[in-house]
Amino acid sequence: MQSCEISGDSTDDPLSSGLRRKRQPRIVVIGAGLAGLSAAKALLESGFTDVTVLEATDRIGGRVQSVKLGHATFELGATWIHGSHGNPVYHLAEDNGLLEETTDGERSVGRISLYSKNGVAYHLTNNGQRIPKDVVEEFSDLYNEVESCESSSHSMDEVSLSEFGEWTEIPGAHHIIPCGFIKIVEILARSIPESVIQLRKPVKCIHWNQSVSKEIERVADHNSDLPEEDKGSDVFVECEDCEFIPADHVIVTVSLGVLKKRHESLFHPRLPEEKVMAIEKLGINTTDKIFLEFEEPFWSSECNSIQFVWEDEAESESLTYPEDLWYKKICSFDVLYPPERYGHVLSGWICGEEALIMEKCDDETVAETCTEMLRKFTGNPNIPKPRRILRSSWGSNPNFRGSYSYTQVGSSGADVEKLAKPLPYAESSKTTPMQVMFSGEATHRKYYSTTHGAVLSGQREAAHLIEMYQDLLQCRS
Repeated sequence: MQSCEISGDSTDDPLSSGLRRKRQPRIVVIGAGLAGLSAAKALLESGFTDVTVLEATDRIGGRVQSVKLGHATFELGATWIHGSHGNPVYHLAEDNGLLEETTDGERSVGRISLYSKNGVAYHLTNNGQRIPKDVVEEFSDLYNEVESCESSSHSMDEVSLSEFGEWTEIPGAHHIIPCGFIKIVEILARSIPESVIQLRKPVKCIHWNQSVSKEIERVADHNSDLPEEDKGSDVFVECEDCEFIPADHVIVTVSLGVLKKRHESLFHPRLPEEKVMAIEKLGINTTDKIFLEFEEPFWSSECNSIQFVWEDEAESESLTYPEDLWYKKICSFDVLYPPERYGHVLSGWICGEEALIMEKCDDETVAETCTEMLRKFTGNPNIPKPRRILRSSWGSNPNFRGSYSYTQVGSSGADVEKLAKPLPYAESSKTTPMQVMFSGEATHRKYYSTTHGAVLSGQREAAHLIEMYQDLLQCRS
């Protein structure tokens, strides 16, 4: 049996907060996505020296995952920089020359069509007929506004209409990073020493408000040779490998999906009811991508998107397709452009419960199903199977359990702020404020669901600690 041990030492002496002023605060960041890396970067650059980042997986980036196949880079996660004016992600990309090879098709001022050039979207029915342009124009603007993939919801019936305007769009064009969105991650991590980030280090429980005081006392007696100034921690992070890591502050950047699934076991004592209600009210669902690579294009040179329109079907009372009809939730396939960079590749989108069903299928099944669907809608029975398929699986991944958040029916922007509120709520002379802090895209009231929301939320929590310890940091500078 593996034995557990506590790293460092502590006592529950109320004077520990006074002793803490004599040393650097211990800060643990959970998650090495955009939020976690942004927080760690800001803390280290401000003079904090005791910062640790714990990442459950074997890579950094979180919901940014760029996969290189041949000469092309495909985004399984975050793809677009949404807006440029004041967007920290855009400025990182621009300042580091990541947008120099961006084509006109990878820069859009209107609704985004993934990687597409300025071509024509083909709206096709399941009977192999193309819908006339004038008919498309009548409903396209409304469709583009309410498409559920944009909200990562199973259905637009789940999205709060009253809070639909809570999300704020940053002005300016949308951009793709040709060399991969992961370059933004690498830029953020560049100034973080390798020793700070611990990969394959999943967290089991966060013990806050001195909730493991008896264990701490036992280990403190055993390690009595430690300097007195190194004792005193209000929080202990218990890892899956049984290590206990002492901390004064923990910044939690896990996804809303993980919080929904694990909040009862992840925090000891349990979270306050107000925060639990915010976690339960806010929404997160799955939006997946399916990349199909063909030997040769079967689409015309002017086509930039194949949109699927199902017709002549009896309306169903259910908002969910039967499992064997999961493919009906694929809304479109976009043509990746330019072909000199990406080859002959289509990128499909699927969201909601059907995306989770798709994730259970093997690659062969998904490739065959998508090919049959393309044959049906184009009326071309000779379309070959793709030579390669690449797809995401954010919903079934236990480290994410969803793609990005949205304001679900019954929730509001106030719930986002409650989610972001640090613990403990009430400050007292015996407890350190901001023991457990919350970051990530779901905690940003205006920019939830975006990469810039994640970056700004990490910087926000770092700024709180920088302000709290400004005297200490000034003395040591």
